[in-house]
Amino acid sequence: MPSPIFISRPPPGFSLLAVIRGMQLTILGGYRALKNPDLAKSKYYRQAVKALILSLIVQVAIWSPIVTAKWVLRIMGHLRGNRYSDDIESSLANLRFWQNALNVGPLLISGMRFLSRKEMDDLFMTSLQFVDKVYKSKHPETDRAYYPPLKQYDVEKPIPASQAPPAYTSSTSDKFDLFIRKYAQRALTTIAVYTLSGVPVIGRFVLPIMSFYSFNQVVGTPVAATVFGVGLFAPRRWMMLFLSAFWGGRSLSRELLNPYFKRIPFSRVEKDQWFTAREGIMFGFGAGFYLLLRIPFVGVLVYGFAEASSAYLITKVSDPPPSPSKLGSWTEGQTIWTTDRKVISGSDLQNDGF
Repeated sequence: MPSPIFISRPPPGFSLLAVIRGMQLTILGGYRALKNPDLAKSKYYRQAVKALILSLIVQVAIWSPIVTAKWVLRIMGHLRGNRYSDDIESSLANLRFWQNALNVGPLLISGMRFLSRKEMDDLFMTSLQFVDKVYKSKHPETDRAYYPPLKQYDVEKPIPASQAPPAYTSSTSDKFDLFIRKYAQRALTTIAVYTLSGVPVIGRFVLPIMSFYSFNQVVGTPVAATVFGVGLFAPRRWMMLFLSAFWGGRSLSRELLNPYFKRIPFSRVEKDQWFTAREGIMFGFGAGFYLLLRIPFVGVLVYGFAEASSAYLITKVSDPPPSPSKLGSWTEGQTIWTTDRKVISGSDLQNDGF
């Protein structure tokens, strides 16, 4: 008899070791990207300065409401008496909580990619070219290459209708609209779940059930059930922040691979299957950079390193793409990750030439 739909096993690509390996690639990929001499060119220095300025703007946007509210509430507290000081601190704590729960900082940083679309794409491709060059220096006999065939896919020109899946689109405005819609949907879900969790009697089950639902299809029922059990006793604010971080980390890993997926015409189903097959390592990679993005004043700069690092990541979780004329059913074959054991075990990381 088949299992009920709410009981699932972890996908083949998910394991604790895969998550740890993904977090390792967060650091390793960034470190190897720093070795790229092409990033020392003046245009990248200018981009780094621009990233620091944008990081400062993001921090101002994040902290301005808190600082403004702090002064307004304290002025009101002085006018009404110090007995309101506890209410002031509580209001500020609530504001900081909602900024974290709604992922305001990562949202603003991720949104910056739409202001620097070409620069982010160039950063990914330059880093990919460097990875190819280093690998070729250690393996001169190999024909493995990612940059040359990927460069043949024109990101500015739509893929011919005969090749493009129905779900594929290269419209930047559509992608920005989708980015906003997804965030708005996630924000409304966060607010609704947290509000319902405060309802007497049944409220204590809302966050655990939502956590179980979110984790079940990603990590399987046993882990999801463990999260559900922890959620019954953990403070609801902690559970809400944990759930928001889970959503944010998964979303970030998908955003960082935009330069790859806007070239290779995966259908929506194929793309979902591609990520499912690599769920563990992609979650670890996204979660690692999600935490680093929260470092004050350098978030946008860290996002740039994450984009460069994702070029190294793609060489670990996919095969070299064919030229556009030979694409055929190649995307369908990529929905199965064939090198997972070598990558997750770490043996493949020792053979790069770095």
